[in-house]
Amino acid sequence: MNFWSEPTRSLRLRWGSYQPRYLVGLAAIVVGVAATNLTSTYSLWFLLIGPVVQMIGWLCLPAALWRRLLVVLPCMIAGLIPVAGPDFVGAFAALLAAWLLVRHRPAVSYLAVLAPIAASIVAKFTLHEYTQTAFALLFCAGVSVASAWFARQLARWRDEQRAARRTASQS
Repeated sequence: MNFWSEPTRSLRLRWGSYQPRYLVGLAAIVVGVAATNLTSTYSLWFLLIGPVVQMIGWLCLPAALWRRLLVVLPCMIAGLIPVAGPDFVGAFAALLAAWLLVRHRPAVSYLAVLAPIAASIVAKFTLHEYTQTAFALLFCAGVSVASAWFARQLARWRDEQRAARRTASQS
């Protein structure tokens, strides 16, 4: 029996432990993107706080430093783009791709990025009003979360297939 574990769990962390860094990082990313998208003419300070909190989240995640640094600026921009309305929720695909990079997912798991792209196309053609932005954000965020879990399963499946082939060739 093969027990799969997250690739980032085997990393030697320079500070903190895995679980708190993962939870704080994930929470800060979600809160940062949500705060950014709560921006309105009357609450412009969310436009400052959201990206900063999101940046802290990406930097807290347990992963190789170069991966975390590589995604910070693109993700801060991708978190800002949906403020423009439901036509721009395709930015969740960029956030998902960054998540997969930081989580050390294999190339096959990037197939999951197609789902948020498809969801953003559906949102673009069905939601036309700025007042529908909240629904579009929730819809595409939910699709992105489901896609991240699907990508995890793809990575797990790939590793189990490799282990089975290795075992079969050794027999």
